Amino acid sequence: MKIAFIGEALSGFGGMETVIGDVIDKLRADPRQIQCEMFFFCRNDSMDKAWLRDIRYTCSFSNIKLTPLRRARHVHAFSKWLKQNGPDIIICIDVISCWYAHKARQKSGVNSVIFAWPHFSLEHKKHAECVTWADYHLAISSGIARQMAARGVDEQRISLVYNPVAVKSTIIPAPAPGEPAVFLYVGRMKFEGQKRIKDLLDGVSRLKGEWRLHVIGDGSDFEKCRHYGQTLGIARNITWHGWQAAPWQVVENDIRNVSALLLTSSFEGFGMAILEAMSYGIPCVSSDCVSGPRDMIQPGVNGELYPPGDVGRFAARLNAISAGELTFDHRQIPKTITKFYDDNYFQNLQAAIFSKIEK
Repeated sequence: MKIAFIGEALSGFGGMETVIGDVIDKLRADPRQIQCEMFFFCRNDSMDKAWLRDIRYTCSFSNIKLTPLRRARHVHAFSKWLKQNGPDIIICIDVISCWYAHKARQKSGVNSVIFAWPHFSLEHKKHAECVTWADYHLAISSGIARQMAARGVDEQRISLVYNPVAVKSTIIPAPAPGEPAVFLYVGRMKFEGQKRIKDLLDGVSRLKGEWRLHVIGDGSDFEKCRHYGQTLGIARNITWHGWQAAPWQVVENDIRNVSALLLTSSFEGFGMAILEAMSYGIPCVSSDCVSGPRDMIQPGVNGELYPPGDVGRFAARLNAISAGELTFDHRQIPKTITKFYDDNYFQNLQAAIFSKIEK
């Protein structure tokens, strides 16, 4: 059996690349002798390819500014590739690729089954309507599943698969009673927009008593975010770690104690940082944004949710944690996310895929 994963070029540094790589590794280990390859639609050759490791891949390059001509070139290249390789399944990692796959399948005459597997909220992506060109749909959150249905996708063709996380052997505890609260952010630096680091900084600026915030990540707004922390007068409370190749090793080995992971996004696809944190026993305080956090966070058990943009409610939850009024059992938190652990995830994903083609 052959499976082709297709999509527009990725940066090479995100969680999406990690998930795709892990899924391909797991499928290759399947006794059905599954061959996996990737096909990318690119404007240039700037994608960092280190994450592809031993994954076979092909790139279609086109920097034609006129959109219809650029897309036609990609369709031609992919249809030619389909004729040569004849995959049984095409899994589209973004929405525009569903359209490419549909057109190339028509052009080539290769009868591959097309799955949509988008990793971002459809409400905040261009060409979201293209998701309907797929035959079946893999939703990484209940929010994305609802967005698919709202665009006319038959709910019977949508499988809720989430994203995976590995079981950890380490529990990262909260600071000892009487010690300052320690908060953590892991992700891209976007001052407003999706990540809303401004809300994060405004929220912690209202904390009473002693506290620390560790920020791991980089992005176009890194300096703007750091300057805003200085403007708020909280620079001494914040450690900016920048981009880290292994962020959770930094948390485990250098930070060591964490009261909660914080996420102030206006929207997400899933929010893998939440799942990674919980696998280490760290509770999460997140905006109840579209989509993802509500699938993982059980308020009062493994974290808290607050209305997106409500900095007052966000700060109130942080102050409750800092004052010891809101506590979590860090050793019990990993048990709240068992359905996301690798073995359960891959069993669910494979069932979602193969149940459709084995009918």
